[in-house]
Amino acid sequence: MKKAVMYLATALIVAISIVAFAGCGQTEHEWLSPMISFEIDNQTASLWNSRYALHRNETFEYVFHNDGIESEINREALLAGGALPATVRLAYGGDGEYLARLVVFAYNFFDHGRPARINAHAATPNPQEILVLWQNPENGFWFNLIQDGIGRTTATQGANHDNLVSLRNGNDVYTFRFNSETVEDISELELFIIATAAPTRDDDFERSGYSLSFTIELPDMDNHFHSWEILAAAGTMLTVE
Repeated sequence: MKKAVMYLATALIVAISIVAFAGCGQTEHEWLSPMISFEIDNQTASLWNSRYALHRNETFEYVFHNDGIESEINREALLAGGALPATVRLAYGGDGEYLARLVVFAYNFFDHGRPARINAHAATPNPQEILVLWQNPENGFWFNLIQDGIGRTTATQGANHDNLVSLRNGNDVYTFRFNSETVEDISELELFIIATAAPTRDDDFERSGYSLSFTIELPDMDNHFHSWEILAAAGTMLTVE
């Protein structure tokens, strides 16, 4: 199977780091920029085909539904239903600290470009067109990183989480405290990509699918997350059969 590995590194930051360390007499290779790598075994996804329906409940985690009966998600059933396994790895070699979120942005596409945004935070998110499921080791719950990234969902709060206060409405804004030590907790994530629908195509397009961007996102000046304050990212494109 075709193996795709996507890497992102910020060349400018690395270049500045080299100059800074050289000026301080540092001879070892060091870097400041976070890096993300994303790996999948196949860039063609099949539609979800299982007796289980995927459902996001009131506390944001995903569960299986089968004839009205709710059950826990497990890895074997995900693979049997056509989920595409993936691995995201993160590293950080600097001494900074950020209140951030690890999220996935999803866009549908036709042919080789022409993206259209998926409304991932819709009031009625079942079924979702594309899911990137991650199991929180703290409680065993499954979350879709497109909707509820690490740091965003209240159910994922732990020792390495902290809150900001919205400057617009005073509400709590949940975040993950990202630094060279806490990155170890999310340094390697096993994910499952699930396509429950394929973008519509017509005679003008040969293929369709989704582009996914895995991102360490920072808050804006009002302590809100709006997808444009990006610390690091890596992405790929998936066609859907």
